[in-house]
Amino acid sequence: MNYLQLCNAVLKELNEVEITNVSSTRGIQSAVKDFINKSQKDIINSELEWPFTYSSSTVTTVSGTGEYSLAADLKTVDQDTVYIDLGGSKSLLPLEYLAYDEYIRDYLSLNSDPNDNHLAEPSAFYITQELKLGLYPEPNGAYTVSYQYWSTHSDMVTNTDVPVVPERFHDIIVNRAKYYAYMLRSDLQSAQLTDRDYREGVTRMRVELINRKDYMRAV
Repeated sequence: MNYLQLCNAVLKELNEVEITNVSSTRGIQSAVKDFINKSQKDIINSELEWPFTYSSSTVTTVSGTGEYSLAADLKTVDQDTVYIDLGGSKSLLPLEYLAYDEYIRDYLSLNSDPNDNHLAEPSAFYITQELKLGLYPEPNGAYTVSYQYWSTHSDMVTNTDVPVVPERFHDIIVNRAKYYAYMLRSDLQSAQLTDRDYREGVTRMRVELINRKDYMRAV
């Protein structure tokens, strides 16, 4: 379902007038429109590594520059997928992961030679507290570093926008949005029932997509 269809699915369950355009709403319709985006956010935030948020990107190094901005939608880096392309006849090599505290303690001073004598082909990486990619040693030229990561998402805005959540789980978005609508109406009994359906749905997602059964995290 797209954004418009999701909104109307909730409105139909609430016995409210459906809409023809998400840009023209009022009252409960406007609330439901917000609840749909809030519901998708709840689902995505309930798990760090949903496979449907997996993505990839690259950075190109500059000689003497040790830290680089990562993808704007990055949530967390898959540490086992960071590789450097050294170019020419050299292989694509994995970079060793350094915890940031370890880098500060054991390698920062080595990476800070003002005469650039420390520049070399990077062999390790770290992630800063600002979610930047750091390299050790600092590169002595232009290399391509590739990585994979779990991403955040953007709210839906237009009628035809489609959730990041796979379509077979769109009923979970609808149930979560209904929960918020019932809470708005102070219908606590209906809210409890839809909250139960939502949590069971997220558990089903974990089983199917991550193959792990666990309890719903707080959102």
